[in-house]
Amino acid sequence: MNIRLVLLIAGVIIFSVGCGVLSFLYGGGITLERAYDNNQTHIVQTTAAGSVPHNVTITNNGTQPLVADKGTILKSKQSQDLVIIDDKKISSNTNETVQGYCIEPEQQAVPGKDLAPSGVVSDQIMQIIDNSNPSDLKNATNSQLQIWIIESGGDVDPYTGEASALVVNQQIKYYQLNEKLSTAKNEVMEQFNLTSEEDIQNIPTTAESTSADTWLSDLRQWINLNIGI
Repeated sequence: MNIRLVLLIAGVIIFSVGCGVLSFLYGGGITLERAYDNNQTHIVQTTAAGSVPHNVTITNNGTQPLVADKGTILKSKQSQDLVIIDDKKISSNTNETVQGYCIEPEQQAVPGKDLAPSGVVSDQIMQIIDNSNPSDLKNATNSQLQIWIIESGGDVDPYTGEASALVVNQQIKYYQLNEKLSTAKNEVMEQFNLTSEEDIQNIPTTAESTSADTWLSDLRQWINLNIGI
């Protein structure tokens, strides 16, 4: 093959990739975290304590679209900490509702309170989210309880916070919630090949951030924004 033709093809490929990277970095949009750091977004808890899943309203006040990534943790000093369970692309000067599972069984959600993005959940919790069906209350509740099991190290107090609110919201008895929690614990142990309840305490709840993770997250954001997959 003609060496000049090979070099020409290689040059075209490099140019295309370079343009894509520049488009991603400067014109493709921004992450929820960056939008928050730049005061371009407002994140608000909208559903009452005990809801499964919860709803959160994200407003994009910036000039670029932003993507709220599944697995992103939303923290609040006054309300419930949540994890986003669906990817959502939000155009500029609009707002969208995203769904989230609670990650603090001892704390109740308070509608109208602000939330802030703060890292991502661990691979184990992400697996639970990926396998859940938020449109099916029974399935979503079971996924919620499994997340609580991991977050609490296997010891959820059903008489406090969001756990107690779930009893009221779903009009069940406390003994029924305890039974559901016991089932969820067994499922967590089976799913992650745990041999004792103490092993649950060793399951991480958040992911360690690395430069590679950040680059992959940014690439995923760009794909969501520009290709829509």
